Amino acid sequence: MFDVMLLFIVAFTGGIVAIVGFFTILSRRISEPRKELQQKVDNLEKEVQELRNRK
Repeated sequence: MFDVMLLFIVAFTGGIVAIVGFFTILSRRISEPRKELQQKVDNLEKEVQELRNRK
């Protein structure tokens, strides 16, 4: 009986770890494009500011 309970606990823990890992990877994939886009916007704002200062 103890062996079955131990197996169930290990399987349950592994399932929880897999679910947390899945959501972590999913959240990173969602946030990466936003960071890249924000960097491009920041660079464009700097270029616009430099062009305004030249005139």
